Amino acid sequence: MPRIPSLLAVAFLVVALAAGCGSKSKATTAPATTSTTSTTSTTTTSTTSSGGLVGTVGPGFTITLTTGGSPVKTLTAGTYKMTVSDKAAIHNFHLFGPGVDKKTSVQGTGTVLWTVKLTKGSYTYRCDVHFMSGMIGHFTVS
Repeated sequence: MPRIPSLLAVAFLVVALAAGCGSKSKATTAPATTSTTSTTSTTTTSTTSSGGLVGTVGPGFTITLTTGGSPVKTLTAGTYKMTVSDKAAIHNFHLFGPGVDKKTSVQGTGTVLWTVKLTKGSYTYRCDVHFMSGMIGHFTVS
């Protein structure tokens, strides 16, 4: 009889831990994303056609797009070299907008170099698997 309360306590602990494994806390994903819901100041970036963009996804539930170390919010139309570092085999980096649709594979990891021609409009970068969990960002090109 004394074993039943112990088994119930262990079962409760296992269920509680399993429920926490799928947590998508904003504290984990918000600082690394560059979504439009950020309360920090917006960085306007004007990069020439030779300037570089850096996209990173993973290893946790993070996705970023930066230039010169700052999050990308706006860019000037032009051709950009973009280095994408995919650090997790459960994520991908997908960039799409007017005339652009490039992505890494979900299963793969590594670094790729893209040349993208960005024209006026709105662009999105996201993890196709986890964008509903906050792994998504947007920027505009003028």
